[in-house]
Amino acid sequence: MNPTEPPASYGFRYFAIGVLCVAVLLGGYFMRLNAQVDRDRVEAVERLALCRQVERVASAASSNSLELRDTCQQLNGQSSNSVAPL
Repeated sequence: MNPTEPPASYGFRYFAIGVLCVAVLLGGYFMRLNAQVDRDRVEAVERLALCRQVERVASAASSNSLELRDTCQQLNGQSSNSVAPL
């Protein structure tokens, strides 16, 4: 007769495979989430840089750029709150 494995070892094997699958799925999810946060961070930095550039051009063109300056300050505040430093 061939010695056969007890049924408990099959249960452990399936449990280990299940845990591994869940770990892979969670890893993929968090990688995707991290990529989205990185894209949002880059977009926020680009918007702030564009706003500052437009603010410089507007201040050179006219002396009434208070509205634009307030908008850029709001963007700066939002980006510093939503984007954590590395």
